[in-house]
Amino acid sequence: MRSTCFLASGLLVVATLGLATVGRAQAPARAAAAVPDAFQAKAIVALSDADMVPSAYVDDKLGPPAGTDVLSVVRFDGRRVAPVSMQTLPISNSVTGPPAAVATTPDGRYAITIETRGPRTSSSAGGTLTGLPNGRLISVVDLADLRHPRVVQQVLGPRRAVGVSVSADGTLVALAVHPAGDGTAAPLWLYRFGRGRLSGGAAVPIPDWTAGDELVTAVFHPSRPLLALTNKTKNQLLLASVQAVGAGWQLARWGNAVAIESGNLLTCFSPDGRFVFANGGPASPAPNERQHGWVLSVRLDAHPGTAAEPTHELVSRAPTGYIPEGLAVSPDGRLLVTTNLEQTFQPVGSAQRGRYASLTLLAIDPASGALTSAGDFAFDGMLPESAVFDASSRRLAVANFGHLDDLLASGSLDFWRVVGAPTGPEPLRLVKTAYALPLQRGVHTLSVVR
Repeated sequence: MRSTCFLASGLLVVATLGLATVGRAQAPARAAAAVPDAFQAKAIVALSDADMVPSAYVDDKLGPPAGTDVLSVVRFDGRRVAPVSMQTLPISNSVTGPPAAVATTPDGRYAITIETRGPRTSSSAGGTLTGLPNGRLISVVDLADLRHPRVVQQVLGPRRAVGVSVSADGTLVALAVHPAGDGTAAPLWLYRFGRGRLSGGAAVPIPDWTAGDELVTAVFHPSRPLLALTNKTKNQLLLASVQAVGAGWQLARWGNAVAIESGNLLTCFSPDGRFVFANGGPASPAPNERQHGWVLSVRLDAHPGTAAEPTHELVSRAPTGYIPEGLAVSPDGRLLVTTNLEQTFQPVGSAQRGRYASLTLLAIDPASGALTSAGDFAFDGMLPESAVFDASSRRLAVANFGHLDDLLASGSLDFWRVVGAPTGPEPLRLVKTAYALPLQRGVHTLSVVR
């Protein structure tokens, strides 16, 4: 890829200055200049689940395996479109939960992964999704040397964790645990984290929680020990502060519960911590009708100082493409993207199977939290569950699970650019670049180190 970029530069010089100056295209200063679509980040970490094809969600058939589960560490230098290196580590993981199976620490030093379902037991195309065991493995990966990442700890945690999040100070790790595993009575687990080691894992009761309800996400606030907890059974968003008590912790409700719509898949905070965004939508579309998902914007402590307890309010709702599983907010807090599965998970031969996935781009009003849609942008993709912005807030990497026409083909990281602005002569939109990085099939959760 680097030689291709160099050739393009060389042709530009020839056309402008003539053949006598072609050699100048090789000058070090020119080679170091950033190209327009360079991804401004240190690294992306990506999980790939090799055990199943997307249609297993519909027909329960795992389909042909594709190698082994891996964590890919993709390193960038901020000057090239393509990464400067990529390393893979064999780490068991699963696409079966929401795209929250890996989190990086705030300093970018470590990645922590969970295993929602265990690996398949056969190398054949047989087997069922419901037959996969509950996973328990938690892995810690040291990213200090991005050219040589290494697993530094693996522990057995609660069965069937579905999400992992790291506190703003990097000292706590939260797991959301499914009620079909060890999350029936207390679906939130907390661990201490320090010097690359997890310790003290324990279930922590959630105030006013009903045993058996599904906790689908548990996400730390970007600057304080506060968790956003999503009850998928009751369609509620809860905020709770984490308080140390002796050698353990307790949660204290922080303000009111917020009613959200059904089908929530992921939740995230705005970078300044003033808003929480939640996505979701219907899991079963009506026949011959294109269904939409949604994103909600919730303002935290909407009326400070007016009551004894904070009051959280729903301030905006915007439509998305169908099944908006991934949710990413730009570092400047002004853009939001959902990755929409559409009908790409339907079995081969199904009349419902769609050719295209999509992304939805929304503008965020940083003062009010209001969401304004810039549209849905279709692309040739399959089960795109996750996306991350770079540091510029103008580039986007999207997880593309695999290939619709070849179930054994690799997945990819697809790269997009943001064009235009919410107000101005050029409309706000997303444009897919020509570059995509092949990854192990089954890529599903991304985390970025900026």
